[in-house]
Amino acid sequence: NCKLLEVLNVGNNSLFDHFPCMLRNSTSLKVLVLRSNKFNGNLTCNITRNSWKNLQIIDIASNNFTGMLNAECFSNWRGMMVADDYVETGRNHIQYKFFQLSNLYYQDTVTLTIKGMELELVKILRVFTSIDFSSNRFQGMIPDTFGHLSSLYVLNLSHNALEGPIPKSIGKLQMLESLDLSRNHLSGEIPSELSSLTFLAALNLSFNNLFGSIPLSNQFQTFSADSYEGNRGLCGLPLNVTCKSDAPELKPAPSFQDDSYDWQFIFTGVGYIVGAAN
Repeated sequence: NCKLLEVLNVGNNSLFDHFPCMLRNSTSLKVLVLRSNKFNGNLTCNITRNSWKNLQIIDIASNNFTGMLNAECFSNWRGMMVADDYVETGRNHIQYKFFQLSNLYYQDTVTLTIKGMELELVKILRVFTSIDFSSNRFQGMIPDTFGHLSSLYVLNLSHNALEGPIPKSIGKLQMLESLDLSRNHLSGEIPSELSSLTFLAALNLSFNNLFGSIPLSNQFQTFSADSYEGNRGLCGLPLNVTCKSDAPELKPAPSFQDDSYDWQFIFTGVGYIVGAAN
């Protein structure tokens, strides 16, 4: 019933509950932090077109959530999509007055894990967006609809049981600065589309079942081998594993065995004809 609620942070407690689907139609909610609790179950809610439409930060890491990621849900998170009017109010961070006739504001403070470090955001920029689903028990494939979140800065799906290929649509997230898909069961090649993420400053794809050559681009060459370790099928820089396709091809020496066999057959046939004539 809190229709003006913008931030809900109950992180680092011992709460035992399911995902708060009752908030799905809260159009004012922008920040949802449930991390480090005992939440369980799946994220299946009765989705409508307006569900979570202004959400820009969601952190449900380190819980016991299970099931598959709902592809339809991410399509509704318009707060994580680039919009030309995101500064139309003139405010560049979430804030609201707690005394109507004063100039005092409550500045939102949220602690997020970004690029492997816990950072406290005292003023949450209106354009900052983050998804952290790490350290749960999610299964299935990563939905292609993540590619719709064109203003996403941080995506962390590590330490789950996700499988299948890395969606090529993630290459559309041109604002992405941190991507962590480590310690899952992902397979296939690293999509070449990811090489277009020019703002990517942190990448971790380690300990999956990825194979093939690491995309050749200036951005991917800046990451250390730690970003790719634990994938036995990967090759190329910065790993000290040479891809087979990179080795020079050795052309086999010409063989005259077939030709000699043909001539031998011809001469044998001629001798047979001559003998029959005599």
